[in-house]
Amino acid sequence: MKKIILILSILLSGTTIQAQNIEANKLAVKLKKQPLLIDVRTTEEYNEGTILGAMNLNLNSSDSFLKLTEHIEKDREIILFCQSGVRSNEAYEQLKSDGFKNVSQLEGGYERWLEQEEENSSK
Repeated sequence: MKKIILILSILLSGTTIQAQNIEANKLAVKLKKQPLLIDVRTTEEYNEGTILGAMNLNLNSSDSFLKLTEHIEKDREIILFCQSGVRSNEAYEQLKSDGFKNVSQLEGGYERWLEQEEENSSK
């Protein structure tokens, strides 16, 4: 219900929420500061491979995504990612509307992270 209200209010207001993106090559630098890295993909996708240190909070689980994040401090640095960026953008919007202040998403998602890892290992 909250998701529907959020989407309707965005559409009716004429404004859009743009996620703060982070490039894959800059994520390694940010990870040194120990932000909370959240993989919002399904458990199956997460189990097939993820970024080291990421926790899995499935955006589309039967439990509300915001309910799963209630224990996280609102000012904690959070970096979200999914496979390509669509679901993490939705998670970003939900967290920002719930009062989280320091949220970003991995630009290009896990796919881009893997590409960056390949580029770095071939150097």
